[in-house]
Amino acid sequence: MGFAVFLEPGGNLREAILGWKTKVSRLLPDQPFCSHPPHCTLVHTEVISEETAFVQLRSILPQILPFKVLVDQVGIFWNDDATGGHTLYLRITPDPKLNELQMYVAESLKNIVHPTRVPAFVKNDPVSKNSYENYGYPFAGPHWIPHLSIASLRVEMTHPLIAEFLSWQPGYMLKVNELSCWSVDVDDHVLIGK
Repeated sequence: MGFAVFLEPGGNLREAILGWKTKVSRLLPDQPFCSHPPHCTLVHTEVISEETAFVQLRSILPQILPFKVLVDQVGIFWNDDATGGHTLYLRITPDPKLNELQMYVAESLKNIVHPTRVPAFVKNDPVSKNSYENYGYPFAGPHWIPHLSIASLRVEMTHPLIAEFLSWQPGYMLKVNELSCWSVDVDDHVLIGK
């Protein structure tokens, strides 16, 4: 079971992501990430107590000023080690405030992370391994690629759905004004609170 901190899109961006998830589910059932709620993961780790983690995050939230980030490109994590598929995502334009927010969250949870074994897909990457050892999440820091995942397709790279996705030219703003905390068990996501 994991504890995750998400940014959740709203409005047209949320609807666009849900539309793609529906299309993937209809054409290619049971693909990884497809059943997950639309979100951008700031941190996903094991914690000693989810309640303590949530209270800790609620205490820092008033110090975070709302801002917006641009979501205007598609991307694919080809041969994603975490899923064995090609992960379709919407790229969030890099923004120093977003990176600062991620590290603020990671640092606030650092002392209550429950140590677990480093995942195999992280062991050979020193940057990700160091992040995992410090924060229980391999993507905390400047190497993080902010994104909103659609699904990870276990198909050939030339599949028509991948080509269709790559032709999409999104243009959205993501409002960063609220964090949500979730209990995550593989594909099961239970909202703890916002």
